Amino acid sequence: MFNPLGTTPKGDRFPLRRPVIQQQPTLALKQIQVSVNPRKYFDAAEMEELTASVREKGVIQPVIVRTLADGGFSLVAGGRRYKAALAAHGEDYEIPVVVRDIDEVEAKQLAIIENIQRADMSPAEEAIAAAEQVGLCKGDRDEVARIFGWSRATLDKRLALMNCSTAVLDALSTRQILLGHAELLAALPKETQDKLLPVIIKEGKAVAEVKKTIEQVACSLAAAIFDKADCAGCPHNSSTQGEMFGESIGTGNCTNRTCYNEKTEKMLEVTATGLRDEYPVVRIVRAGDNHTRVQLSVDGPKGVGEEQAKACHACQNYGAAVSGLPDSIGKVYRGQCFDTVCMLNSYPNST
Repeated sequence: MFNPLGTTPKGDRFPLRRPVIQQQPTLALKQIQVSVNPRKYFDAAEMEELTASVREKGVIQPVIVRTLADGGFSLVAGGRRYKAALAAHGEDYEIPVVVRDIDEVEAKQLAIIENIQRADMSPAEEAIAAAEQVGLCKGDRDEVARIFGWSRATLDKRLALMNCSTAVLDALSTRQILLGHAELLAALPKETQDKLLPVIIKEGKAVAEVKKTIEQVACSLAAAIFDKADCAGCPHNSSTQGEMFGESIGTGNCTNRTCYNEKTEKMLEVTATGLRDEYPVVRIVRAGDNHTRVQLSVDGPKGVGEEQAKACHACQNYGAAVSGLPDSIGKVYRGQCFDTVCMLNSYPNST
């Protein structure tokens, strides 16, 4: 039973034991080196509110610092509180701290984890932090997901945002574009992203508008003439994007037109090369070419007859055409005469 007089049951006095309150360690702001913060964007209105609160009540929650080899201290977590205290009270302000004896790698991990658990981090900041943590964990994504308290799918979605250009990630961090914009842009080559981004911001284009624009310039993988094995996991494959993001264009499309065209051209050349042992002339026919050709026929209204056909087969103007035209890309036309003047003058019935 508690005795307010502080005496034993026999009446002997004894000193009351009171809890010992340890003083919170503090450091002057000027004693703390500011390291890189995983959070790049600080909302101006929110920072103003926090600064006003710190000016009136001071910093309540300690920031985390680590000791340095030279005896100094480096900020690990609490960048917003540090900035607010500096703005409110100046560099001599004594801010409460928790000192951790950790190395630089551990400090980075702690800073990332502390920030990733904050609800106000942008998806872009989360993506950058997640990518850095994957590096620190030597590529072990399952371990990173465990550390962050994320599902593996959530981690993969954030890492997929790293296909965005730096400018797009910055725009997402500073709330100039929405996550849907960034997800759609991530499917495009970075140089294309950087061309579209200013237009999206300036004209305030909705996510649906951007989606429609990308769909119009995408290339159908079903119509591709090249081997698509490498396309399966490509970030420019809309099927991959559909698995990762909430916003994506229809599946089965390539959003990297440059790569698509390069592979198409390479396949056209491979096809043409394979025909050159069989024909003296092999041409890839493209839109705007001035080359004319006539299909050589033995019989029919435009037939040249069997004897002339044999002579034509030995002619240096006899060969094959490989179509580079959009509606017949990759199609091979054999038995072509590329000297139409000869055909028309010598064999009127072929006109």
